[in-house]
Amino acid sequence: MYLSFKNIFTQVAVLFIIILVGYFVRKKGLLDESSTSKLSSLVMNIFLPAMIITAMQIQFDKEMIPKILSLLFVSMVMFGVSTIVAFCLKIFIKSDSKLGIFQYALVFSNSGFMGYPVVEAVLGKGAIFYAAIFNLPFNFLCFTLGVYFLSKGNSNAKFSIKSMINPSMIAVFIGLALFVTGTELPVFINHPLELLGDVTTPISMIVIGSMLAGSSAMECFKRFDMYMLAVLRLVAIPVLVFLVLRPFSFDSVVMAIPVVISAMPSAANTAIMANEYGADVALASQAVFFTTLFSVVSIPLISVLLLG
Repeated sequence: MYLSFKNIFTQVAVLFIIILVGYFVRKKGLLDESSTSKLSSLVMNIFLPAMIITAMQIQFDKEMIPKILSLLFVSMVMFGVSTIVAFCLKIFIKSDSKLGIFQYALVFSNSGFMGYPVVEAVLGKGAIFYAAIFNLPFNFLCFTLGVYFLSKGNSNAKFSIKSMINPSMIAVFIGLALFVTGTELPVFINHPLELLGDVTTPISMIVIGSMLAGSSAMECFKRFDMYMLAVLRLVAIPVLVFLVLRPFSFDSVVMAIPVVISAMPSAANTAIMANEYGADVALASQAVFFTTLFSVVSIPLISVLLLG
């Protein structure tokens, strides 16, 4: 696998420019919190599921099964590594409420809004299928381990099994069923899904930009803990994941996807989840902004240094 820093930087920079468009659109008042929330819902409930289903419309091959199982195993390894690092944050952060935010932001990367577009940019459209498989454990852990992190200091927060069921997860299972049975969607269904899926990337980036515009961006540059989070989230986690997986001699795709996904900034839903479970929304927004900003340089560097 040959990866060029220039090419990857260009791809990530393109995404970041669209993020800036979203940022300035929000600042100019063309989007507000309500419209951003609705756009976010459209991405998660319509565009991203459509993208996942069409990406999984590939011919079934029994030789792909070991790769799929390997990716699920590797996904759990990645979350295991990041969770261990997250619990080590207790040494530096004493406040439970702040600790929970940083732990969530560290363990859960932006695998949906940025992960799929970057995987497509770095590894090609065919890799989205494997990225969808790899992200299966995300929802389970997000609404179990993630809730545990964010509910620290808030005894009223409750876990709901229904929250684990969402359109993206359903889309993965639909895509898997079509893939395993060798079923091809008719053109009049597949083509609209492709058109809807094609807008996932630009709309996702605009949503991220608008979300960032709603946070106290400049304050985070004065916080040491934000720099620590950025280094751990963007550099340490992908490097540790790579080092843990390297001795196993996995297929290049099985190695590449976890490294790329683990190199993403903090999950865009960090602030949304923080609001849902009574955590510090402003701090969560700052974590997303800060890690997203530095990911423009870190993602191409990590991709080339570890995978090139």
